[in-house]
Amino acid sequence: MSAIPERRAGAVALPGQAGGLSLQISWWRAAKLFGASAILAIGAYAVISDQMAIATDNAVVSAYSIALRTPIEGVIGAASLRVGDRIGRDALLAQVRNNRVDDQRLVDLREHLTQARARLEATKAMQTSLEKMRAALNERSDAYLKASAARLAGSLTEARYTLAALSSRREEAKKILDRRSLLAQGGASSVVDLEKAQSDVEILAAEEAAQRGRLESLTAEAAAIDRGVVSEPGSNDVAYSRQRADEIAIRLADLDHDRSLAQADIEETSARLASEQARIDKLQSASMIAPSAGMVWKLGASNGERVGAGETIAQIVDCDSAFIIARVPQNRVPDIMVGDEAEFRLSGDETKRHGRVLTVTGDATGGDRNLAAVPFEEKSPTAAVRIAMDPVAGECPVGRTARVLLPSNGHGFISRLLGRFH
Repeated sequence: MSAIPERRAGAVALPGQAGGLSLQISWWRAAKLFGASAILAIGAYAVISDQMAIATDNAVVSAYSIALRTPIEGVIGAASLRVGDRIGRDALLAQVRNNRVDDQRLVDLREHLTQARARLEATKAMQTSLEKMRAALNERSDAYLKASAARLAGSLTEARYTLAALSSRREEAKKILDRRSLLAQGGASSVVDLEKAQSDVEILAAEEAAQRGRLESLTAEAAAIDRGVVSEPGSNDVAYSRQRADEIAIRLADLDHDRSLAQADIEETSARLASEQARIDKLQSASMIAPSAGMVWKLGASNGERVGAGETIAQIVDCDSAFIIARVPQNRVPDIMVGDEAEFRLSGDETKRHGRVLTVTGDATGGDRNLAAVPFEEKSPTAAVRIAMDPVAGECPVGRTARVLLPSNGHGFISRLLGRFH
C-alpha cells in the first residue's frame, strides 16, 4: 500500500488526530489558492496594463547638435574646452590661425598703390612748376603788350602831328601855286616856276595821304594791342612769351587729365587693397563663436592641432531643447496618439516626469542627421516615438537613458485576438 493511503487510513483509524490533519490540509489548500490567485492577478495586471499603457526601456534623451566647422585651414589656439562644459551664446570657443596664406596679390596691390601715389605727387609737382612758369610768361607778355601799346601811342601822336604839318605845308604850297598862276598870266613868272609850284602841291598831297594811311595803320595796331594781339609786320599774332604760356596751358590740361587718371587709379587700387586685405584677414584668422548656448557634446580638435577647412572642432547641444526618443514595438504604433501625455523616468532618477508625444516614425532619427543620441537598434521591428520634455534649470540630461510609459489608445491584445474570429 502506498504512503498516502496509509496516511488516509491512519487518519480514519485515529479519530483523535482528525482535527489537526484537517487544519493542515486547509492551510495547504489556502496557499495553493493564494498562489493561483497571485498568478492570475499578475496575468490580469499584465493584460490590463497592456491595454492601458505601453512601456519601454529603450529610450534616450537627445537633442539637436550644432557642429562647429573651421572656415579655414590652420592651427587651433585659445581652445580650453572639455566635453560637458556649459557655454553661453557668442562665447569664444577657439581661434584658428593660418600663417601660410599667399599674400602676393596683396603685396602687388600695395606696390601699385605706392607707384600711383608717386605718379600723382610728381604730376602735382610738375603742375605747380608749370603754373609758376606760366605766371612769369604771362607777366612778360603783359609787359610786352604794355610797352607795345605805349610805343604805338607815341607813334600815333607823332603820326597825327606829321599829318597836321603836311596838311599845313600842302595848303601853303597851294597858295604859292595860286600866286604863281596869277603871275604867269601877267608874264611876271616863268612857266618853270609855275610847274615847280604845281609839283610841290602834288608831292605834299601825296605825303599827306601816305601819312594818313600810316596813322590808320597805327590806330589798327593800337586797337589790336588792346585786345592782346600783336599785328606788327613780320611778327606773330602774340608775343613769344604768350606762345610759351599757351603751350604750358596745353601741357597743364594734359597733366590735369593724368592727375585725374592717377587719382582714379589710387581710389580703385585702395578699394581693391582693402578688399584683398579683408580676404587675407579672413584666411589668416577665424574666431569660432558659439551660435547658441548649450553644452559641449563632442570635441574634434584641441590646441596646437592643425585642421583643414570644413573640419569639425566641436559639437554643441542645446540642453534646453532636449527631447526623448523611445523605441516601441511596431505593432503598437496604432495605439499611440500624437499629443498624448507620456510618463518617463530618467536612469538613476526616482522622480517621474511627464512629456507629450511629438511624432511616431519608423526611423529613430526621423531623417535628422544631427541628433546627439539615438536608442540602440533592436532585432524585432520597432518604431520611434519622440517625446517633448520640459527643461530644468542647470540640468542637461542629453545622453541619459530613460524608462517611458506611453498611454495605449487601442483595444490591445484582447481586441486583436478576438478580431481574428470575426
